[in-house]
Amino acid sequence: MGIKEFVWLGVFWAMQTTAMILFKWGSTESGRWLWGFAGGHVFGVSSIWILMVLYKSMNPNVAMGIALSGGFLCAQLGVALVYHSQLTFVQWAGLAAIVAGMMALSMGGRAHFV
Repeated sequence: MGIKEFVWLGVFWAMQTTAMILFKWGSTESGRWLWGFAGGHVFGVSSIWILMVLYKSMNPNVAMGIALSGGFLCAQLGVALVYHSQLTFVQWAGLAAIVAGMMALSMGGRAHFV
């Protein structure tokens, strides 16, 4: 995986995190629901284009696994930071397991499909 893929992954993760924060924001008050829903979908749906770009330069199974699990990981941390959620030890262990899974998945990702 090269620098280009890391940049695309970072952008994907940031967009997924932004979408989840907007969805949460929209759920805090009834007047925000539509704006949170629409804003979350703008970031969430458009991030799929980046996933399609990653499919071109990486093994699609690896790209999907790393992008989606990293997006989930970043969204969990982002929502916890923005909304001051306290994660338990077990939740931190789950996030660490996701990181371990991403590392294991990336080790098998040397195949290149275009």
